[in-house]
Amino acid sequence: MSQDQTIMRETIFDATAAPAVRLRVQTALRWMAIAGQSAAVGLIYFGFGFDLPLGAVLVIIGLAVMLNVLLMATFPGNHMLTQRQTALFLTYDMVQLGLLLFFTGGLLNPFSLLLLAPVTISASLLNARTTAVLVFFAGLIVSLLALFHAPLPWLGVPPEIPELLRIGMWAALLLAMVFIPAYVWGVSREGRRMSAALTATRSVLAREQRLSALDGLAAAAAHQLGTPLGTIVLVSAELAARDDLPDGLREDVALMRGEALRCRDILTELVNEESDPVVARTSLRGLLEEATLEAGLHNKEILISCRPNGLLATGEPQLMRQPELIYGIGNLIENAAEFAGERVYVAATYSAQQVVLEVADDGPGFAADIITRLGEPYTSSRSSRNVNENQAPSDGEFGLGLGFFIARTLLQRGGARVTARNLKTTELIDGAMPGGACVRIEWPRDRLEA
Repeated sequence: MSQDQTIMRETIFDATAAPAVRLRVQTALRWMAIAGQSAAVGLIYFGFGFDLPLGAVLVIIGLAVMLNVLLMATFPGNHMLTQRQTALFLTYDMVQLGLLLFFTGGLLNPFSLLLLAPVTISASLLNARTTAVLVFFAGLIVSLLALFHAPLPWLGVPPEIPELLRIGMWAALLLAMVFIPAYVWGVSREGRRMSAALTATRSVLAREQRLSALDGLAAAAAHQLGTPLGTIVLVSAELAARDDLPDGLREDVALMRGEALRCRDILTELVNEESDPVVARTSLRGLLEEATLEAGLHNKEILISCRPNGLLATGEPQLMRQPELIYGIGNLIENAAEFAGERVYVAATYSAQQVVLEVADDGPGFAADIITRLGEPYTSSRSSRNVNENQAPSDGEFGLGLGFFIARTLLQRGGARVTARNLKTTELIDGAMPGGACVRIEWPRDRLEA
């Protein structure tokens, strides 16, 4: 596995894992619930004069206060809760609210909708299995409250509630407890996956930029080392010319001078502007050749072509060796080589206004269920399985579309438009009809050359 893949695997595992929750956040939310419950009880009992089992209600609220005080005294405010601890505290909140509803009318109490809050929070923070268990437990509480509860507090004789309305409220709460957490979990999961993919993209780009910076440092070091190496060569030549130098040392001096000359030649090559990737420009074809080298070793034939498009096309574009550009194109070539039968076609055309690059292969093409979602992270023909929030991809699962996502993101940063399609059997690419997959990249020429 390459270093880029290792970086991305570690980043994916860290970023897609379900986020930890600080104890301070959960205790603050519980204090808000306690304040709201106390205000509601005071308003109903003292403000409206409704008959409430005040003692039982205050004991239930007091237990929540005691739990918060105990947690604050036991753990520091920045303590991070595990998924299991977070689920247990959310379960307690549901039980506490269920007991309050039991003494105040059950599902007929308008505040019964608050039972949706813990399961929604679980859907946004915890994994699917834990959320499913909490949803089941919340559904059990709702079902028990539909059957067993104290009368609804009222002035005088409580109104008669039709049985069909009771059943409807019970069914509506159950459906809401399934669909709302499912929707929130899907949105949160997609957000975490996209965040992980973008984090991996930034990690790869940072590594490529660090490598380019090292090349620049090497060129600077070559300038600084030139003078001492020249001195070594000069002194060694003077020593070799001395008549009183012992024969045993003459060979060592000659060897030292030869190695110093070799070092000087290497440094001369480093400071050569034409080979410095930091300051030198290269042609479009040269950039494609470098991107092909970036794709690594494989047993497929890579056919590179670069030609003008139209009679009014100007000379071949001259580009800077940008690491994100080389890496992005190289990644697409590597993907094409993996699925190609024998050949990969890297065909570039340019005009005065536009540069177009097509990377095609003679393989089976994109799968029908993949091509519409290609470009989303974790979507690929390599595997139909997706990386979940708590499992890093294995060696065989790594290529779940993240490479294409990173390549497209890096190329779009430079103003490119990236599209993918399957070639028709009669469609020509560089004079051939490969009939496989094709990725088309289009740049405004002035933006690419800037």
